[in-house]
Amino acid sequence: MSDSDIPQTISSSPYENVSKDRYKRTRCQAFSPGSELQDFKQEILEMLNTWKAEQQAIFSKFSQDQCSCLSKLVSEVAELKAQNKAIQKSNQEIEKTISFITNQYDDLILQVGSLKKENMIYRNCIHTLETKIEDLQQFSRPSCVEIRNVPVKDKESAVDLAAIVTRISKIVGESIDGQNIRDVYRLPGKPGIARPVVAEFTTVQAKNSLLTSVRSFNNKQQKETRLSTLNIGIPGDRRPIYVGDYLPASSKKLFFEAREFAKQMNYKFCWTNNGIILLREREGAKRILVKSEQTLRDLAQVNQAAGAVQVHKDNVQVNQ
Repeated sequence: MSDSDIPQTISSSPYENVSKDRYKRTRCQAFSPGSELQDFKQEILEMLNTWKAEQQAIFSKFSQDQCSCLSKLVSEVAELKAQNKAIQKSNQEIEKTISFITNQYDDLILQVGSLKKENMIYRNCIHTLETKIEDLQQFSRPSCVEIRNVPVKDKESAVDLAAIVTRISKIVGESIDGQNIRDVYRLPGKPGIARPVVAEFTTVQAKNSLLTSVRSFNNKQQKETRLSTLNIGIPGDRRPIYVGDYLPASSKKLFFEAREFAKQMNYKFCWTNNGIILLREREGAKRILVKSEQTLRDLAQVNQAAGAVQVHKDNVQVNQ
């Protein structure tokens, strides 16, 4: 073939029958796969941006809340530290105060102990002085007797009292007159009460003789006929008259307690002799010298112990 036939040769092909005017129709852009992918990407990006903005907002709010809480905690911790320091300072002051009070308390205990010792010494000294004074009072009036329950006479004088003492001595069998009486008077006391009469004799023997005769006379008589106001000629109701040793106030109180003790413990005898208080449980028993209230307390304990032993013996005998 010549060159002029080349186009024709070229044009003869398997697609030769296809019309040259047939063009491929362009697809709409809205339905293009590339466009859909682009929209999807755009939508995803928008969602991600929205989510990111929301997360940033949440994180920002959370961060602000955390910062606020942290700031509040820091403030409270600082306040607690300040309070803790104040409490520590207060505790230190309290410890100092307690230490000071403890030292003062220890000093007070020592002082109280010293004062107790001094008080005991002073009490012993006072008791010794009181005993000496009582002894002096007793020894200064060794020849005195005390007559109780004698009614007071109007415009009473020492002569009237001496006459009463003389009549008492004659009734009990003694011969005492005005020459044997050195002094006679009534003790002070409340008005309207038969105050005791104190008679001081010239000798102690006269006093002891009168007391012995009075006791002997009363022991021989019945209760209704013992020494009384009727015996000595005092008008009025019958009143028993008691004659005994003159005792100071302290010894008088001790004698009263000794008589009460004798009644409670069934002691048969309780008397005084030259100012000495004596007890005797029964006839023939040993007499007991009462020096103080402690003597009575000791006797009470001994009697209680003896009573307990006797009860135990009785129970043993009953069981046997």
